[in-house]
Parts: sequence; structure tokens; C-alpha cells
Amino acid sequence: MYALALLFTLMGQILDVGYLFHYIFVLTLCLPLLGLLLSLPAMLGLRFRLTPQWDEVRRGCPAAWTLVLENRFSLPLARVSGRVILRNRLTGETKCFREKRRGALPGDKAVWETGTVHCGLAECELSRLRVCDCLGLFALPVRAPALGRLLISPIPERPAALVLPEDQGTPVPTPQGKAVFGEDYDLRAFQPGDSPRTIHWKMSAKRDELVAREFLENKRPVPVLTFDHFGPLHRLDEVLDRLAGYSQALLDQERPHEIRWANPETGTVQRYAVSCEREWKACLTAILSEPAPALGRSILESPLAAERDEVLCHIHITAEEGTI
Repeated sequence: MYALALLFTLMGQILDVGYLFHYIFVLTLCLPLLGLLLSLPAMLGLRFRLTPQWDEVRRGCPAAWTLVLENRFSLPLARVSGRVILRNRLTGETKCFREKRRGALPGDKAVWETGTVHCGLAECELSRLRVCDCLGLFALPVRAPALGRLLISPIPERPAALVLPEDQGTPVPTPQGKAVFGEDYDLRAFQPGDSPRTIHWKMSAKRDELVAREFLENKRPVPVLTFDHFGPLHRLDEVLDRLAGYSQALLDQERPHEIRWANPETGTVQRYAVSCEREWKACLTAILSEPAPALGRSILESPLAAERDEVLCHIHITAEEGTI
């Protein structure tokens, strides 16, 4: 439209020698600069705020992203456009589309629903954001808001009965100069460097030699939950549901545990210690952030590594059951 107006005034400038068309032609030439000057405060004051409806939702529950236009000068905008990318890090599902708003006012909102059919870490990214002046002749880039993230968590499926092996008593060597006390202990010959407080005086008198007590420490087996980070999406959802149920059941029993899985491509074992809800959420975020292919390497292909003097209780989680 501006090109047509400029062409019209130029033709009038050429065909008419009166002052009126000279005046109109000069005004038409200056109109874009005038429109840009009038629109600059609103264009420079534009800010975006991107937030998910919830920070975390259960699989299958509705969820959406909300984009709010903010302007510190409270001025309207002619047109705002940008590219929206919605993706699920776990499943790899990605959706891209263009979003345009004309006559946008401060406080206007744009809402986009996101799919929650499968578990995963949903992300919303905005790019190529542009804001135009009132005539639509000039466009300025706008800084995109921070990447939005939404955790689509599994639905915990608790085990019917979680019975772990009994605690085991393990001898603990006595450090030099110190004594370790407990309810149970074994007897052995006193050795140089043992603390005098560990001497069993009655048995020493009977045997006519120094006898030391070696106390036993009740070592609880550390539950280790493992699963395979690959497979059909509906089967992987079932595995994650069962994994969440086992982890919640162990937390209810105040049993710290580990969760391990292997990278489907490299086979590198990922390990996370879980002793509270905060650590479980950090572990779940790591699980849902990694892509899950249809096929990959199983955690069962490598032996389960244990720390020194650590007793493990291995529970492998599948879609059907958890095997101890």
C-alpha cells in the first residue's frame, strides 16, 4: 500500500507542477521515518514471558504453555511474529509453527497446548522473533525468552508387596586408637594398634592373654533399581510407571536407593542416588531428558558394580514386573 501511495504521488509530482503534489510527495517520503519514530518506544520496550501451566504434570493430564507480551511503555504493537518449537526430549516428537499477532496490546497472551500422551521433558522454544512498526515497513529482532521446560512424569505403580533381604552383620575393623561400639561383636586376639577400650577383660583373664572385641555393624543392603532406557514408547511408559512406584515405596520405608540405566547407544551406566523427593525429581529429570530409541543396549549387559564393603539388592524393572 505504501508503494502504491508513493507511486501515485510520484506520478502527480511528474504530471503536475503545482505546489500541492510537491507537498504530498515530501510527506509520503517522510512517512516511513515518522512511523518508525512513533513506534520505536513500543518496539524497544517489548518483552516476552514464557511459562508452563505447571512445572510438572502427570502423563495424560492437560498442559499448556502461556506467552505473555509485556511492554514497559504500555503501548500497542502493530505486528509481532516468531517461530514456536515444541519438543519432547525423551520421545523426540517435535512440532514447529509460525505465530503472528496484529494489534497486540501489553498483557496479551498466546496459549499453546502440549501433548502429554507419553512421559518426557517437554520444551518450548521461541526463535526469530520480530516486531514491526505501525506501517509494517521496518522490523526489529526481539530477544527470545528463556527456554521453557515442563516435566511430564509417570503415574507411579506401586508394588503389591516389596520385601527386601534382611540386614546383614559385617565385621568392622577397629581403627588405630579408636573404638567402635555396637550391640554385637566377635572376639579375636589383641593386636598392636588396637584401642585399649576394645579389650574384653573377662575373656582376657580366662585365656590368660589379651582378647579384643571386634564390633559388628548392621549393614542394610542398598536397593538398586535398574531399567532399560529404550523400547516402544507405550512400553517405556509402563516401565517408568513401575520404576516410580518402586522408588516411592522405598522412600516411604525410608530406604535410600540407587537408580541406574545404560545409555542406549554407548552403554555408559548412569547412576543416581535417591534418598528424598528432591533427589528423585533430579533423577527423573535426567531420565526424561535423554532420547529413548526403539532399540539399544541393556543395563543387564554389564555386571552390577558395587562400592567397597557395599551389599546390593538388585531390582530390575520391566513393563511386567520388578525382579529382585
